Amino acid sequence: MTDKPFPQQPQLHTTAEHRAAVLTYPANLRAALRQAKEDPKKTLLGVAQGIPSVFVTKVMASAKPDFIWMDVEHGIFDRSTLYDCIHAAQHHSEGKTMVVVRIPRHDEVSLTTALDAGAAGIVIPHTDSAQDVRDKVKEIFYPPIGQRSFSPWTFTPGISNQSLYANDEWNMKNSNNHVCLIAQIESVEGMNNIEEIAAMPEVDALMFGPGDYSADAGIDFKLSAPPPQAFIDAMTKFVTTAHKYGKPLFGAAQGAAMIPMMLDQGYKALAVTFDVWGVANMVNDGMKEARAVVEQNADATKQKNEAAKEGNGVPSR
Repeated sequence: MTDKPFPQQPQLHTTAEHRAAVLTYPANLRAALRQAKEDPKKTLLGVAQGIPSVFVTKVMASAKPDFIWMDVEHGIFDRSTLYDCIHAAQHHSEGKTMVVVRIPRHDEVSLTTALDAGAAGIVIPHTDSAQDVRDKVKEIFYPPIGQRSFSPWTFTPGISNQSLYANDEWNMKNSNNHVCLIAQIESVEGMNNIEEIAAMPEVDALMFGPGDYSADAGIDFKLSAPPPQAFIDAMTKFVTTAHKYGKPLFGAAQGAAMIPMMLDQGYKALAVTFDVWGVANMVNDGMKEARAVVEQNADATKQKNEAAKEGNGVPSR
């Protein structure tokens, strides 16, 4: 402990290697993924958020995970909540936590909101073709790459428009250099076109959707049982193609036991815990533990009472 002011205590400062100059702009997820490819120890570890709550984001960001993956496709985020959650993640982690957002496939409003708030990665679900990617490139990136519209409400000139890049008055270079497009393959059509999709330079990473793919392919896939051969074949094709084109994989591990296998497959960004599942498991485990204590206490009390009766000469029944 010391009485020195905060600036003189560097051990208290959060190292946020990939943050933008301003925390309302996207962090450099592209560089982070590149480093993870070069050094397995720098694999990105994060949390999946399905609860549309700024408070939940603040709590998770305080732990400073590498990223928070906000699922707007299935989580019930409204526009204001999504915007504030992204800012909360970046500010409460002091720039350490990057934000990746999965948007609904045809929801330009959610996409615009996520980008304007400073999301560093956009997951495009149900990517079936290279044309799907090209369509999203137009919406995700500023000219000359795409046709993204600039918002005048994301900065204040001279106060909050600093950039890491030269001649970047509007922070367009920051976004174009930092934001990653992550194509999620979830259908037979997408798997048939995986070669063309993975070959695209605009695709920064790939993600697989096991549930939707299994449903589309008619595969009876159960989480509690070994995967059928058809599913293994699809995953093998997905992973092999990603390796062929040097694309890192983004996904989620349902437990620590899955992590070594996924690292071997080429995953460089893993959500290793889920807010919804975490809360449910916490409650479930707490109830089981409490129930066991109640039952043990009841048994002990019963035995004690029976022993007392026998000691008083009262036969037990």
